[in-house]
Amino acid sequence: MKRVISADHILQAHAAGQKRLDAPRGQTIVTPAAWTAAGELGVVIAQDADADPPLPSARAPDPGSCERVVDASGVVLVRGGSVRLGRFDGAGPDRNIGLTDLISGRDGSPMTAGVMSWHRKDSFPWALDYDEVDLVLEGVLQIHIDGRVLEGRAGDVFYLPKGSKVLFGTPSRTRVFYVTYPADWAAASGL
Repeated sequence: MKRVISADHILQAHAAGQKRLDAPRGQTIVTPAAWTAAGELGVVIAQDADADPPLPSARAPDPGSCERVVDASGVVLVRGGSVRLGRFDGAGPDRNIGLTDLISGRDGSPMTAGVMSWHRKDSFPWALDYDEVDLVLEGVLQIHIDGRVLEGRAGDVFYLPKGSKVLFGTPSRTRVFYVTYPADWAAASGL
């Protein structure tokens, strides 16, 4: 039986001076209210992905890696368990953002799809020169736009239209699957 972590568990941990609660993925269910309470109280909910090794600190971009199967038909299969996030310096060298493009224009795709992850201290502003869809895989994704905050949790989907100026945030930690169109938006923008 899976253990459930509720907002009450977070409040009790905080009152006891705990800064971290272990919640192994597959063994634990964390309620949305618990994620919110943890973010507000500074309690880290540590899941398996939190144990990932730190991202490389070198300035050279690390594109990350994944196991891919490319069929003769052009169909590409990415093995989810093989995804290793690289370092994304596009948000600034002081940010520790993990990112890996899984599918891109190199595959002949008009879209790019990948995975991105960061912690609260690494939240970052971004201006979109492309359309983007984000599926929250883990944690909480906050989109700050025009003085408002939209908050999505695991399973929630955001659409961000081209021209949006946002702050990609999280009260604790987030992992997001993204799709951008067009795939070559950086080249089209002159970046």
